[in-house]
Amino acid sequence: MKFKMLSLSMLLTAPTFLLASDFVEGTVMGVVKHSPTQSNPPVFINTYTGAGTVKHPEGQWSQVDVSDIVPADTTAIYLSGNLLITHGTQPQTCNLTIAYRNAGETHNYGYIGQTIEAALGSGQRSAHSTWVPITNGKFEIKWEANTAHLGTWPNHCSYGINLSLVSYLR
Repeated sequence: MKFKMLSLSMLLTAPTFLLASDFVEGTVMGVVKHSPTQSNPPVFINTYTGAGTVKHPEGQWSQVDVSDIVPADTTAIYLSGNLLITHGTQPQTCNLTIAYRNAGETHNYGYIGQTIEAALGSGQRSAHSTWVPITNGKFEIKWEANTAHLGTWPNHCSYGINLSLVSYLR
């Protein structure tokens, strides 16, 4: 019983907590009719090939535009896919994180998606899905990797993010 009381006390005194006003609402949901795999997913980053790294630089908030995919009055989208690490031959722990925020927000939110790999020559393919609020068909992402020499595999770790749009809420 003391543990439950302590947890409740910690929740009530936490500096950040959710209120009903922190949620977007909608009455209509659209779901992809077929496999959600897309030939040009909204978020695709591959540090080995360089794909997506100019549009979405590591460590910086960058905008993603899905306005050509969803109806104009969409309030949130559901993304699903993988966070990927291919470990190189150098001993290191490779860590990939991703954070999201609505277009126009300025708060520097912490990450909600993460994958880690420490074994030489190994790799991680971690499933990752999340709802993201959008405004005018746009939202922002920030991804970070903890190792230098991004994408110089096979010596160092290479990172990837592949997220398809699966559903929308309006």
